[in-house]
Amino acid sequence: MKDSKQSIVRKYVRQSRSPFVGDDSTILLLATASEDNAQITVSYDRYIYLHRDNVGRWLGISISKAIEEELADGGGKYREKSSALKVLLYYHSDIKTFLSFFSDEIEVIFGIDSETWLYACKARWLKLLK
Repeated sequence: MKDSKQSIVRKYVRQSRSPFVGDDSTILLLATASEDNAQITVSYDRYIYLHRDNVGRWLGISISKAIEEELADGGGKYREKSSALKVLLYYHSDIKTFLSFFSDEIEVIFGIDSETWLYACKARWLKLLK
């Protein structure tokens, strides 16, 4: 188990600026992470956040300017439904690598480790996009 003092979950203490109605918390799905002496350092230059309501329902995602520029699809910073799923599938491998640093936290949230969770997510997302 990695000693991670950071949390990828953030509950808002003030109202979110996102356009998602009921936005209550986020889960950081992607950022730049490195590990040194069992300490994880996270950089937010390139990120994807999953926005959730107060009971954990997915509302959509927000992406960094860097990812928005990488995609260059005109979809904007905030994505919902199929647009969000397409981004998550496109960055699936990067998300898997990032969340491996926080697998214990994913297991606490979803009851399953990050690798298995993402395996199931990918299958479901592909099915939803058919």
